[in-house]
Amino acid sequence: MSNPYQAFNLDSKLLALAEFSKETRRHLHQIPELSGAETKTSAYCSELMEQAGYQLTRYDDCTGFVASLEINPQWDWIAFRADMDALEMDDLTNNEFSSKHPGCAHNCGHDTHMSIALTAAKYMAANTAELKHNVRFVFQMAEEDMRVPGANKMVELGCMDNISEVYALHNDAALEYGTVKFNNGIMSSYGSAWTLNVHGVSAHGSTPQKGLDAIREASRIIMDMDYVVAKRTNPFSPAVFGCGMFNGGSIPNAIPDHASARGTIRAMDSETDAILKDSFNMFVKESEIRGFNTTMDCVGYPAVINHPEAYQRLLTVAEGIVPSDRLQANGLPMSGSEDFSLMVNAAKDAKGAMFFLGSGNSAKGISNYLHANPYFIDDDFMLIGAQIFIKLASS
Repeated sequence: MSNPYQAFNLDSKLLALAEFSKETRRHLHQIPELSGAETKTSAYCSELMEQAGYQLTRYDDCTGFVASLEINPQWDWIAFRADMDALEMDDLTNNEFSSKHPGCAHNCGHDTHMSIALTAAKYMAANTAELKHNVRFVFQMAEEDMRVPGANKMVELGCMDNISEVYALHNDAALEYGTVKFNNGIMSSYGSAWTLNVHGVSAHGSTPQKGLDAIREASRIIMDMDYVVAKRTNPFSPAVFGCGMFNGGSIPNAIPDHASARGTIRAMDSETDAILKDSFNMFVKESEIRGFNTTMDCVGYPAVINHPEAYQRLLTVAEGIVPSDRLQANGLPMSGSEDFSLMVNAAKDAKGAMFFLGSGNSAKGISNYLHANPYFIDDDFMLIGAQIFIKLASS
């Protein structure tokens, strides 16, 4: 059998944890939980971190927790984020460690993020003489669902207190395993989830003049948002408006008195993000003038912006671990969004960085996009992520 790590510079002591990383990932893959409800997941991870010698900080009414390893009170603190939640979909992988929770699956690979953190943490605790920073691991709830408190809540509770720099990774099975992709500057979009509710007046379908059609009004607002993207934003500044859910009415022969819709907006700069959000307010006011009772709520977070110093640190570390053909240090940012941005912004001088780590393997037929179903990854990629975390903490 060929050595999957032959092209990578991994410590022999870390290679000894290969089975540990795979076992933890496969256990976590079987117990996926939705945003804010990661009770089994949190209990499993916190037990392993406590066994490794970390001091835990738990929070009331919150599944997220922090695990800290203080080595020298004079040293600064470096943090690593691991998100814990899964997606509301069935697991179609159909293997011996598929999800045991119907309707819930780790199709974004957060099980691998936790396993990488657990493996790196186990190594660091056993090899403290190599470290040059005090270390904190942040096991975060609710990254997937913008409506559920996640990174914002953990920052509020103090997970970033005294942190000088913070890092996170995200797997990508569309990239060959071990490929490191990041850039200097913006790494993700400004993203928000919106919810539209329109209340009109019901009437018999034969007398439409007596009602206020909520479905037609909600449709108008959604179409007008497409106009905003096309005509009010700078064509050199990407913007995305999407509607993924629409519901309205109750019977076919009546003017519908209610309609609701949900979707997302994305932008690659703060000015465009503000244009999209301001348009929501404008359309709500226009709708109220028409006689409707309309609300449009919007929750989200800013872009992840890799700090220049954190970028350079990450680049230096990655260059020492992965071959040059698997290093993409000037990659395009993703159009998706990440609440890890809130942790970066809460670190000293906003010093932090995020990178993508390839988890696919073309030789094994593994190449799929995040949230695909089934979602397969090559377990061997996880040690590479753990090595990057370890080197960041020891340099």
